[in-house]
Amino acid sequence: MLSEERKIKTRAQLREYLEADCARYPMSARRVLPYLLQISEGAILRRHIVLLRKTEYYTNTGRRLLAKLYHARLMKFQNRYCLHVPVNCAGKGLWIAHVAPVLINGNATLGEYCFLAPMISLAGGEQDHAPTLGDHVTVGIGSLLVGGIRIADGVNIGAGAVVTRDFLEPGVTIAGVPAKKLGGPKPPENGGQSDAP
Repeated sequence: MLSEERKIKTRAQLREYLEADCARYPMSARRVLPYLLQISEGAILRRHIVLLRKTEYYTNTGRRLLAKLYHARLMKFQNRYCLHVPVNCAGKGLWIAHVAPVLINGNATLGEYCFLAPMISLAGGEQDHAPTLGDHVTVGIGSLLVGGIRIADGVNIGAGAVVTRDFLEPGVTIAGVPAKKLGGPKPPENGGQSDAP
């Protein structure tokens, strides 16, 4: 669950979140018809993120009737496409790669600009503690994250990984069953050397 300061509570925040989210699913003049008819993958994912963010906004601002209406529409849409992303769990810039099963526990927290591949699950563990992901985390296809684990900013989780413990070093790559660190962050372009004389 997002912290209170990261929840959408104003129209300006709603616009900011939608701009960051919808940048992943651009819409041009030739994409308007597929969007309206929901006949392309990008259109479905864009409609999902708009419904999710509007539901969050109306829920967080205490507009009960609109919150309930949008929540019902969101649940129907998510059940149809197996995109189970709870309200108020993901920061801005959320990118879901494809229309395929995505299951996120209601107590999970995703930072900003996270990438979710298909067939992933962020599942609850003991006492329904759920994963907490930092910003810019990539979750590879078929990955399973279980329990109250924490993942640092910029971590890349490989395809099919089963993550059951914390990874607190930013920018590393993890993979395997159970997941282990495979590599560290990329070194700077100049090999770590300072440009100063």
